[in-house]
Amino acid sequence: MLNRFSTVTDITQTLQSQGFSTFLPQVDAPGLVYNGPSTVSNLKNQAGNDSLLQTHCISKCPPNDSHDQLGSTSHMFVPEVPSPSVCFPSTSLQCYIHTYPLRFPSQLHIPGQLKQYYLLNAASLLPVLALKVRDGEKILDLCSAPGGKALVIMQCATPELLCCNEPDPHRQKRLAKTLESFLPQSVTNRVILSAQDGRYFGHSEVGKYDKVLVDAPCSNDRSWLYSQNNQQGEQRLKERAKLPALQAQLLKSALSAVRPGGVVVYSTCTLSSSENYSVVKTVLKECPEAEPEDLWEELAVSTSKYFTFFNSGGHTLHDWPLLQQNIMSCNHHRLGILVVPQPGKTWGPMFLSRIKKKQ
Repeated sequence: MLNRFSTVTDITQTLQSQGFSTFLPQVDAPGLVYNGPSTVSNLKNQAGNDSLLQTHCISKCPPNDSHDQLGSTSHMFVPEVPSPSVCFPSTSLQCYIHTYPLRFPSQLHIPGQLKQYYLLNAASLLPVLALKVRDGEKILDLCSAPGGKALVIMQCATPELLCCNEPDPHRQKRLAKTLESFLPQSVTNRVILSAQDGRYFGHSEVGKYDKVLVDAPCSNDRSWLYSQNNQQGEQRLKERAKLPALQAQLLKSALSAVRPGGVVVYSTCTLSSSENYSVVKTVLKECPEAEPEDLWEELAVSTSKYFTFFNSGGHTLHDWPLLQQNIMSCNHHRLGILVVPQPGKTWGPMFLSRIKKKQ
């Protein structure tokens, strides 16, 4: 993922020379491309020697006056050049992928210097694309660490506020370092870190956000299951069976935090139906104000060239004729869509569901 806040001409040329191709349709949007120096000197000066977004940027989310403030295997690159498309009307994400698994070296964190690119699984883009973020919105990333999807949000648009919530101190430190590595000071005044328990976040911030992303901890999330704190890691492993209940609590909290008319995107990186469709079903039954939105036409069909999607009949779908034949009569996908890794399309797994809060 190329960083629109950094100079990326050399990286773009390198990608093209190595056979990478763009993933999403783009148009020129020069007003949203950052041409300034690839440094975060102001942030470094504020943060001191540590230079991380730490206590001075960690606040209750949103702050009292936030509504008045502006505040692996295969890899994919997402250069940040916004451009409209049929799926993403207000912004677009320029992406590069390769037909074969290739490794690019990860860039080291250097305080005061912005990284040029971020490596991620291509399927990780889909929850943010489903969110359809726009300039000026208030966005909550409820389970934000390690920060990849928060970066994609900031590459897609310039929100009025992006609250990145992460209660675990070790994971929050990693999140802060990620944000510092990619965002200049001119943008970080729109981003705040929160350390609230995500299950109860919506109780204190009712209806404050336009859109909420719940990239929930799941049974395939090694970064959540294996904490740097050994005691906490062992406890999490014991609690794997309780994950669906935790996920449902997080989703209900998100629905409380989003305003009427706003949307919540729930996502996991597991194939487990009990953590995907069943969680969505449970929450829809308990929350009459929640209404699922069908992502099949919007995302599955439009990206079927790159991803393999799973349907309730147990089939994996590789091209549009099969999608049309096997899926159009099935309502199960209204609850969400699931990317499954396949030979030649190794992205995923990734489940996502978009839920609108009724007016």
